[in-house]
Amino acid sequence: MYLNMRKLATVVSWSVLLLCSLAACAPIADTGGMREEVATDDNGSLPRDPEQTGQRYFDLLAQGKFDQAYGMWAPDTRIRESGRDQFEKSMLVYQSFEGETVGAARIEGAAGTLHAEVPVQVSGERRGKPFAHQGTLRLERCNDVPGCDEQARRWQIRAIDLEMN
Repeated sequence: MYLNMRKLATVVSWSVLLLCSLAACAPIADTGGMREEVATDDNGSLPRDPEQTGQRYFDLLAQGKFDQAYGMWAPDTRIRESGRDQFEKSMLVYQSFEGETVGAARIEGAAGTLHAEVPVQVSGERRGKPFAHQGTLRLERCNDVPGCDEQARRWQIRAIDLEMN
């Protein structure tokens, strides 16, 4: 029982970490007077698909650009609700981090919203211990329908579900 609870706690911790990291792809949003930085690539381009969005998120985390990564999370996620400072603190326990999308996204649409699941794998060192996990990055965006603003039409991270090896 203890081992299962420990695995669950590890899965939850990794999910929170990855969720926070994916937020970097979100565009500039109105945050009560504060402006969020849009997570573009080195050429100034926004990610166009869920795979690019996920890879951009992981790249930002690996580069220590936590503010941009945080911005890629959907506004109503636990990561965003916990705040930018908490996200950064959670990332500072990693001595190294690598993440990559490892397959094509599975995309489904419903009621004007597109949902995507992208296979991912992450590895690195956390608090002096190596880790490697596979899982799924879940993203969503508003389809091109009336009432959806530019930000809602960009892929935003909803969750990262990792399997503990």
